[in-house]
Amino acid sequence: MASKVTHIKLSDPKKDTTEEIVKVKLSNGQVETVAEVVKWIDKNYKYYYTNVDGSEAEIESVHPAGRDPYIRTKANKTTKDNLLSLPKF
Repeated sequence: MASKVTHIKLSDPKKDTTEEIVKVKLSNGQVETVAEVVKWIDKNYKYYYTNVDGSEAEIESVHPAGRDPYIRTKANKTTKDNLLSLPKF
């Protein structure tokens, strides 16, 4: 099963980085914390974002040493993370 992420919430709207994402809103309206998303991704549950062209970008969890885990899209053709282009809530 997979969940489509449609919106993101940043801890500080002035800092536009994936490490500032604290919550996501899914296509069914459900809101999940990044900690919940990381937990499910680490259990092989799929989260994705749909690009403007209709292609899907899979979301992955990142576990940096000494910091909280965060989420980002897996590498693709752009250097900017696709998640950051989603509407904010």
